[in-house]
Amino acid sequence: MATKWTDEQKKVIETRHRNLLVSAAAGSGKTAVLVERIIRMITDPEHPVDIDKLLVMTFTNAAAAEMRERVETALGKLLDEYPGNKNLERQNTLIHHAKITTIDSFCLNLLREHFHELDLDPGFRVADEGELMLLKADVMKELLEEYYGREDERFIKFVDTYATGRTDGGLEEYILKVWEFSQSNPWPGEWIAACRKELWAGGTGEDGDPMEETAWMKYLIQDVKRQAEEFLDGLYEAADLAAEEDGPQAYAPMLAEDIRGMEELREAGTYQEIAECLEELKFGRLAAVRGKNVDPEKKEQAAAYRNLAKDGIKKMKALYLPGDIDEVFADLDACREPILMLLELAEEFSAKFQEAKEEKNLVDFNDLEHFALEVLTGGSLDHKPGLVADELSEIYEEILVDEYQDSNEVQETLIRCVSRERFGTPNVFMVGDVKQSIYKFRLAKPELFLEKYESYGKEDGLYQKIELHKNFRSRPEVLSSINDVFYRIMTKQLGNIKYTDDAALYPGTEFPALPVDGQAKTEVLLLNTGDPLFDGMDEEKADYTAKEAEARLIAGEMKKLTDPEHGMKIFNGKTGEYEPLKKKDIVILLRSLSGWSEEFLSVLGAAGIPAYADSRTGYFTAVEVETVLNMLALIDNPMQDIPLAGVLKSPIGGMKDRELAIVMAEFKKDPDRGEDVGFYGAVKRYLEKHGESEEDAVIYRKLAAFQNLLTTLREESMYLPVSRLIYRIFDLTGYDKYAAAMPAGKTRQANLAMLVQKAEDYEKTSYQGLFDFIRYIEKLKKYNTDFGEASRDREHDDAVRIMSIHKSKGLEFPVVFLAGCGKKFNRQDARGRILIDEELGIAADFFDPEKKVKAPTLKKNVLARRSNLENMGEELRILYVAMTRAKEKLIITAGDKYMDNKLEKWGGIPAGGSLPFTILSAASSYLDWILMASNGAKNTLDVKNVPVKDLLVEEAKNQEEKAKIYLELEQLRKAQPEKIPGLIGVKYPYAADLALHAKMSVSELKEQGQFVDDAESAFLIKNVREKEDSEIIDKMSDTAAEEKARIKRASDRGTAYHRALELIHFAEISGYDDIVKELDRIREEKRMQETAIDMVYPGVLTKFFHSDIAARMKQADRNGKLRKESQFVVGIPAREMNKADSDALILLQGIIDAWFKEDDGLVLVDYKTDRVKEGGENILLDRYQIQLFYYAKALAQITFTFGSSIFFLNHFTACIFYIEAIVPFFSFFSNRSFCHNCISPFDIRQSELLKCFLRVSISQLRLSYYTDSESSYITSDKRLASLCSAASGFFE
Repeated sequence: MATKWTDEQKKVIETRHRNLLVSAAAGSGKTAVLVERIIRMITDPEHPVDIDKLLVMTFTNAAAAEMRERVETALGKLLDEYPGNKNLERQNTLIHHAKITTIDSFCLNLLREHFHELDLDPGFRVADEGELMLLKADVMKELLEEYYGREDERFIKFVDTYATGRTDGGLEEYILKVWEFSQSNPWPGEWIAACRKELWAGGTGEDGDPMEETAWMKYLIQDVKRQAEEFLDGLYEAADLAAEEDGPQAYAPMLAEDIRGMEELREAGTYQEIAECLEELKFGRLAAVRGKNVDPEKKEQAAAYRNLAKDGIKKMKALYLPGDIDEVFADLDACREPILMLLELAEEFSAKFQEAKEEKNLVDFNDLEHFALEVLTGGSLDHKPGLVADELSEIYEEILVDEYQDSNEVQETLIRCVSRERFGTPNVFMVGDVKQSIYKFRLAKPELFLEKYESYGKEDGLYQKIELHKNFRSRPEVLSSINDVFYRIMTKQLGNIKYTDDAALYPGTEFPALPVDGQAKTEVLLLNTGDPLFDGMDEEKADYTAKEAEARLIAGEMKKLTDPEHGMKIFNGKTGEYEPLKKKDIVILLRSLSGWSEEFLSVLGAAGIPAYADSRTGYFTAVEVETVLNMLALIDNPMQDIPLAGVLKSPIGGMKDRELAIVMAEFKKDPDRGEDVGFYGAVKRYLEKHGESEEDAVIYRKLAAFQNLLTTLREESMYLPVSRLIYRIFDLTGYDKYAAAMPAGKTRQANLAMLVQKAEDYEKTSYQGLFDFIRYIEKLKKYNTDFGEASRDREHDDAVRIMSIHKSKGLEFPVVFLAGCGKKFNRQDARGRILIDEELGIAADFFDPEKKVKAPTLKKNVLARRSNLENMGEELRILYVAMTRAKEKLIITAGDKYMDNKLEKWGGIPAGGSLPFTILSAASSYLDWILMASNGAKNTLDVKNVPVKDLLVEEAKNQEEKAKIYLELEQLRKAQPEKIPGLIGVKYPYAADLALHAKMSVSELKEQGQFVDDAESAFLIKNVREKEDSEIIDKMSDTAAEEKARIKRASDRGTAYHRALELIHFAEISGYDDIVKELDRIREEKRMQETAIDMVYPGVLTKFFHSDIAARMKQADRNGKLRKESQFVVGIPAREMNKADSDALILLQGIIDAWFKEDDGLVLVDYKTDRVKEGGENILLDRYQIQLFYYAKALAQITFTFGSSIFFLNHFTACIFYIEAIVPFFSFFSNRSFCHNCISPFDIRQSELLKCFLRVSISQLRLSYYTDSESSYITSDKRLASLCSAASGFFE
């Protein structure tokens, strides 16, 4: 069915031959419109444009790929509809040459084609991010050493002024910050020159002072005028109230004087005049108002208007008149030399960094854009477009820019060079939404969009704008609440755009009537975290508990919303019906995940709500990554205490806290410690001299083994690349296998694989060796270049998603919880010693190195003011992005310790119109803005106060109990102090439980009944393709290394069989050829590594698939009842596991290889790749009895608990030997004696391929062992044989 476009959308799609700016509101379908415009242009019946004549620019590779895919799909549909159409066939061919690209890719292609014009080596490479960090560090070190060597007084003064602490810390960051700002300008050198020129401008305070013409001073004057106008409006209102018959007439004289002074301030045109006006504005005491005829509300309102102006002027004086006017200019003069030195250093750094890149034949992303500009302008001094730009302008019929609000000055200049605007035929199509410009930290410049938005007209012309304000995403109830909030708080002064009817959101989709009235209304849930419950907590604990309370609040709301019977219903557009809300339909949006997502995940998990976080942090702090990085650091330099202690404490070293403490204590007691210090010295000394106790011997063996390992790895590091060195660590320690066995093992394995990948990426850079790799990682850590923990695709999981607002841009969700709205805005950008603004220049604190006096300068205060306001404007747009993600319902949550004060202060603002800038700019959180708007949005916002005590019942009890105990101890201390030691010395009655593991794996328990590790066995079935009737060869290795290698090969082969049997479609197997086909399919789909597939022998699998159990599994697969590799977690009393005399539950986790359902129960199958010697079958039974017992018990427990519904995750292992069990069980099976009496005593006839299964029913028991040739019982236990015989009729 053809898409039905709105009139505005049609206009966007069909308008041609002009610069067209499309302001597309959230959910307005801008991407679909952009794709349709491209399709219409290339399929125009009269004047078709070849698709390679269009330049389509986006800001991410993912967006470019999606755009290309959409165009290809649309073309494909048209070809299906009009087969044989020559133009469509031509466009379908040209699509592969289409310039649908990011700006960086466009620049890179331009450099590849015109490298000769830049004297650039054609073999240049775009540098890796980590490599650039190392290179910057090397260049910076060289630069600073060079300047120190010059002994330049200007440089020494700069260091004394701005270095922090005893070192030169901070200097590098300042230099890099100036350099980065310069790079966001099309011509970096000119920007630095302009900053230098501006620093020399005036500073006398006299008439005609050139400083009055500087950008920062103009901003100051404009800001004063803007605030004075708003204060005047309030004073005029107060004067009108005072003039009324029942008004506070006694206020009139003082208000008149205030108005006169404020009017003079508004008209002040120079800084000298502003300073004089601020000095004169005194705001004297108001006269007392008496008389019964005075309206108290009018009196209070008039005083409030005046107080607002009074407080505003007080803040303005502190900001813009920090001292005597002569002192203000003197401080500015004193800062000039150090800042000039900073600019010089930034220029020098830029030159040296460029030389270093050229030497290594590297370019960075800044180079791509600046070199492209140089190519397009021909290097001309006036920067006018040159021949290359003219050629490209002739090629491209139109330039289409997506997300235009995120452009910067460099990208704007590039687009201008390639466009035809200079020839009188503008041809740039720009689409975006300035209300969603949230990338200021990437130096995006939304002012570029706004400039065009204000200058372009709505009528037809060469420069035209079109508004798309219909939202096809959200319910009218959601849109109304968003509009009501932003009509009040988004203004020209604080959001760069006034939220008018043109900017508002209008419903574009019709929803059927709601099943429950009012369910879609936006809610605001407030928590007063200043509750007495928090009294007595330290700040960190209180913050933690406040977040916990908010998370509990959200968890409670989620349970209500997802209740199967009474929960929320959401509309499914595909089916046209309402469906129950699922957990995967819910998202929690946070301004920042750091410090929040962990707490939310914990609380939601405890509430039984599955959830996961899309985090870009946590990788470097993951324990498995830290451990391997510590090991690498020790290989490079073992004299590092923290990495050494960390690795020794890890599974690699295997030492306990007590053992580490003994090593250090012995070292400190030794008077002859030698020159070595720290923990490294303690370890070295202990290896030379240690005690003779059994404990000392254990510690010595561990340390000696670790020393041998470290020596081996240090020797190999001399010639191995880092990636291979990491693999050697895994080979020699098995740490990767250990990580895989830990909780979240798949994620941990993926983290380690990512570390290897990063090492391989590093090896492709111009740096080599372990030392520089460690530096490489340290730089990534320092500059917060975290990768986030590796994660799997959770698209199909029914789980709540937690993500940052930035990550959510462009996405939509049925239900959105906008959480953490009480969190204070981050104002760190305005608090540094040196501030930089692209337009206003550079400013710094005044600092006297001799007197150690520091004070902010006037210019720095101006830049701080602008930075704060710009950041608040960005926060306002981020709030808009967050609220517009919701389709069906929006719930806003916020906690604040001064909630009552905020409700009184902001909730009382009267409804009507946008709020004054002076009020909006006083906000410190999203909560403040929402409360400011709440009175004007009562019909669309449901604001509720939620008692904190209801959410933190346990914490409340703890607080009460602590207070009670404290009181009792105080009374006891005064009355009977001698009893206190006895109370303190009471033994904890559940001490045995403290040693229990909260969670164990079946593999750990299995070790109780076997003598091998998780590799199961070093014995493998020989290649059946070579010899079907293979003999079992037990060849012992000559050396420990060979033994370890052999075990690893065995483990790898077993893993290969596991994976193959997971992927093979059982229902399609009938013989050898089918198995070969399945393995070929797996190979083609790249579901397994080539080396792993080669380990799997079809002959071995053929024999398995000819067995009775395989036939039953194939039948189950055909019926859709075969489940492979099911993960479980069950609770088992510690007493039952012989762990302690306690009823405390231990969580037991494991993985069932396969199970399926038959008429008489569930059949559990466990696969093994073991071989046994002749007559040794009973060893296998003894080996796996515990594992089988708990697998069967887990499946039984789960089926009893959940009936026919069993919830499992997918993961798998493979087998040749298999054990089968049918459940549910009867109570006899839970008796531990069953395991001992029924499994271990059996003698099994020899068999090349042992096949065994255990069947248990609800009322009968039968234990059977089968060989290949017969199915008779084989047992030496008469009691069990008779039991089996008695049960045979039931099963047959």
